[in-house]
Amino acid sequence: MLLVCLFFLIGGTDSAFSAYPSQEFKQGWRDFHRLLDNPRKAKYRSHWYAVKDHFQRAYTQSPKGSYAPKSLFYLGRVYDEMSKISMLKSDALKAVDYYTRVVLRFPDHSWADDALFRRAQVEMNQLKDKDQAYLSLLSIVHKYPKGDMAPKAKKMLEKLDKTNRKTVRASSSKSASKSALSSAPSTSRTPAKKTVSRSSHASPKPGTQTAAHLVRVRHWSSKDYTRVVLDLDEQTGFYNHLLKPDSSLKTPHRLFVDLKNTGVGREIATEQHVADGILRSIRVGRHSKEDARVVLDIDSIDNFRVFSLSNPFRVVIDVYGDKTGGTKPSPADTRSASTSNTTIVSQNAQSKSVARSLVEQLGLKIKTIMVDPGHGGKDPGAVANKIREKDINLKMAKILGKKLEKKGFKVLYTRTTDVFVPLEERTAMANARDADLFISVHCNACPDKRAHGLELYYLNLAKSRDAVRVAARENAVSVKKISDLQVILTDLMLNSKITESRDLAKDIHTKSLNKVRTKYKVNDHGVKGAPFYVLMGSKMPAVLAELGYITNAAEAKRLRSTAYLDRLAEGMVQGVLAYQRRIEGLAGL
Repeated sequence: MLLVCLFFLIGGTDSAFSAYPSQEFKQGWRDFHRLLDNPRKAKYRSHWYAVKDHFQRAYTQSPKGSYAPKSLFYLGRVYDEMSKISMLKSDALKAVDYYTRVVLRFPDHSWADDALFRRAQVEMNQLKDKDQAYLSLLSIVHKYPKGDMAPKAKKMLEKLDKTNRKTVRASSSKSASKSALSSAPSTSRTPAKKTVSRSSHASPKPGTQTAAHLVRVRHWSSKDYTRVVLDLDEQTGFYNHLLKPDSSLKTPHRLFVDLKNTGVGREIATEQHVADGILRSIRVGRHSKEDARVVLDIDSIDNFRVFSLSNPFRVVIDVYGDKTGGTKPSPADTRSASTSNTTIVSQNAQSKSVARSLVEQLGLKIKTIMVDPGHGGKDPGAVANKIREKDINLKMAKILGKKLEKKGFKVLYTRTTDVFVPLEERTAMANARDADLFISVHCNACPDKRAHGLELYYLNLAKSRDAVRVAARENAVSVKKISDLQVILTDLMLNSKITESRDLAKDIHTKSLNKVRTKYKVNDHGVKGAPFYVLMGSKMPAVLAELGYITNAAEAKRLRSTAYLDRLAEGMVQGVLAYQRRIEGLAGL
């Protein structure tokens, strides 16, 4: 007995405790599979809860250990199996939550794609949410193309695509003689009013009730980009599809978005003529007794994407014009415009003017910078220590803008006064004005008043709890909803300048920190990826700077100081210049 006690006291304790998660996991695994093989016992929740407790203890004992991702995965499986028996939505949602945690916390683990696939199955079969399942399957294909779940995901996607195509063909054939929007008159040119009250909804057809209403349609345009935002008063499902031009009907490309169980506000114009070179018009009407349809008549298109944002719920449609004069570049053509080829061409160039022209052609020039003071108007941002975030953001943005102008940059602002600007409108401004960089300025906040320091963000999946917290606060959504954004990002990131944004964030972060640390003690919270609404859909490198924590008394005092902001802005400008040198150096300048 004495020898056993000495074993634990001298060093056996660590090894005993390190083995504990594995023992709990293995016991849970054995009990889980015994339950699967015993339908009579599987009917009782108490047996599943007993299994769950093993995996819960395994994870809690070592949340970063080798058994942590496996424990989360099997916690998802427990609720997955329970939901099949109970038919309870709450069980299915818990399964989705645990599968999502595996992907977010252990994205490189070999079971991450398995978790995504099982999540898709729950969304498809238990939650009856085909749209969300489709996104989960896309995540597997794009993030884990070499994983063992990729072939299964592709097969399911093909099946869903086949179903969707049948739906599209059926809806298109009914309306082919009149256009894709059967119930929207094409002669109205009444401009849409800016505000629509909830009481002004158009009544649905007799015998139907709609859960949501389309209350406003907004758009911003440039020569090669258009963003359309559909504002709704309630969250709803939606489906989109691009129809090819029809010479017999003399119709251009038509991108339609069907809003499920949605009515149309009385003051919504049935047609808005845009004629910006990309978008010809926007038409709105009813597609069926329950659904509304929005159709974009498009003269020039290279690609598009459709995604939703919350609080309030809106559907965002980005359309990118075809810059090739009607012929899209092949994959080989696209590859030839990469940075590796830039170096080769610049080496053979006979003058700097040729290299400079190449930089501009490849979008590597940096002339115009959009500075975005976060929050504003009815949205004060974080409030603490007698200051409002929106005020600090605006003050800092103006200081930063003036310094950038002195370095020869053209500076644009999303706001210069205390006004409210929706998040999706900020990026649209930058895209429509052809900005080369987008810098969003914010202040941080945290329940822990001791927290302080500087951090930079770029659009990506959140890989830390802090990144999730900050993204949730800046997006004005709950932390729980961030998991939905992670899925939406899978598609958005394929077309966003993630690498360039990360490089810009690193340069700004390093230079800013070096500058302020010559006089102040500032914590380094690093450069992180997170799903910020304000960065979604940007065509240019885009970053979000959290200048400091206004919930920390000492840092709040600094942020009120013009001298501190001036020093911080100087560092940010140096970061922009460092990034500019990095980019233009690729072309031998």
